[in-house]
Amino acid sequence: MRTILAMTAFWLAATGCANDPVYIDPASGPMPQMPIEGGLTDAMGNPIDARASLVLPIRHEKTTEAADRAKKQALLAMDAAYAGVEIPYVKIGDIEVSIEWKITNLDAMPGEARILLEGANQFFAYDSTMLVLSNDDEAPPPPALSGNIPLAVPASGSIEGLFREDEIREAAIDLDQITRGNVNPFRATLTISKNAASFDQLTPLMLVPADQEPPPQMPTGIVFPREAFPQLLRYDLVFVADRHMTLAYNIRVRDTRGILTDELLDAPASQFEYDPTSFMPPLFTVAAAP
Repeated sequence: MRTILAMTAFWLAATGCANDPVYIDPASGPMPQMPIEGGLTDAMGNPIDARASLVLPIRHEKTTEAADRAKKQALLAMDAAYAGVEIPYVKIGDIEVSIEWKITNLDAMPGEARILLEGANQFFAYDSTMLVLSNDDEAPPPPALSGNIPLAVPASGSIEGLFREDEIREAAIDLDQITRGNVNPFRATLTISKNAASFDQLTPLMLVPADQEPPPQMPTGIVFPREAFPQLLRYDLVFVADRHMTLAYNIRVRDTRGILTDELLDAPASQFEYDPTSFMPPLFTVAAAP
């Protein structure tokens, strides 16, 4: 994650064949984003939540694509193990995504920062900072989909790095395991699943009183095959810093299926399959035990 990137490549825009990357700059488009500021506090001295979010500019699904997906869906439904498993429009492998980032320390003292990667697919959103997995005050906080690693930032200096393609792929699969598969977030994020062919759905997690053990989770018999793994469509970054710092980022996409809008973020809103202003899949939560 902390791989140092060449300065000349940070804001590069590229076009070409399917394996050539396209760079989506959050500072472009009708709703440009400025670098987010971390390490700030409100009038009461409480840390201000520093966040950034970007929905990929995915074009509308074509009639032929929808028909092909429906045919695959029907074939999948013929197997009882896949009953009710929905094939998403944007699957793992349709695009390969990485996120380049740059942290700048605006303070004269060295500091420490962390970047938490959260996000959403077409079915669910995940935000570890809003999630409650336990009623025990001493329980560890829920894990982010990726990141949350301490990063040393020199005084009045900058560091650069990225979330690699395989890390984003892992995060996307973890999100599907956590949400549609009911897999405990700790288990999902600590298990390497980026090359998994399938995963089993479990009975739902339950939130119980601090003095009780949650009920065991059992397989439901439903299996999610890789062809039904959804890709992350929205990328949410939570920036935590102990000094006044800024975080700038850039999303790099290899569009292997040709599903990005031609004009990327500058495309008319009518071209977006997932409207950035209204794309709000339900947030994953854990229900309290009855």
